[in-house]
Amino acid sequence: MKSLSKYIFETLAIFLGIILSFSVDRCTRSNLEIEKIKKSVFTLIKEIDNNIIYCENHLKQLENMQKVNFIITSDITNNLKKTKLIDLHDNYLFGHSYDINGNLNYWNQEENYNNIYQWMITWWNTFSQEDIYFQSLINSGNLVLIDDHDVSREIEAVYTTRMNRVKVNLSLLKENSDKIRLWAEDKRNSSKSYVDREYVFNNLQDLELKNLLNDRNYFIDLRVMSLKNYLKSLKNLKNLIESKYR
Repeated sequence: MKSLSKYIFETLAIFLGIILSFSVDRCTRSNLEIEKIKKSVFTLIKEIDNNIIYCENHLKQLENMQKVNFIITSDITNNLKKTKLIDLHDNYLFGHSYDINGNLNYWNQEENYNNIYQWMITWWNTFSQEDIYFQSLINSGNLVLIDDHDVSREIEAVYTTRMNRVKVNLSLLKENSDKIRLWAEDKRNSSKSYVDREYVFNNLQDLELKNLLNDRNYFIDLRVMSLKNYLKSLKNLKNLIESKYR
């Protein structure tokens, strides 16, 4: 009888040991998974910080473009002259490019202004924020594993729905810019002899051009409005994540 009791006790001890081992292993893996998700979220904060800086610069450029186009349309006859355009851009910079190191360079040099009719009146300012870490969250499946529903839902909303609003208004401005560019090329191609864009914009103005430039005011306004809202969303998202995970 004693031997049977000992056997039962030893068997039960082994069984409980196995169960405990599995529990510890599951707990360890769960903690590692939680830490992995936290690390992904913290990394996303760095990306959000970069995007806030990018959007602030982008907004400044759009607001400068907004001022320039408003001034142009207040007196199209005089404000499309090359000297006037250069003066406007020097005061309200928006034309730019990035060098190989990612540094922002504004187009305010002589070589840029030599081709000013190629870009200044039709600039629409492409939008290209970072989303590498967001895509990583999606592809790894970690976004759906974030236990705080408010955080996961807001991350997805900011990087998809709200960003798409910015891109929709960008496409509207680009469409308007393409129409202005096409107007200028049609005028050049229908001329009996060679004329440059400076001549076209200053001597062949018509109602179509005036309408397009006035429409441009509206589309730039939309871009400014949507980017302001998006920038606010990025900042709110950062604050939400930090309040939940720090």
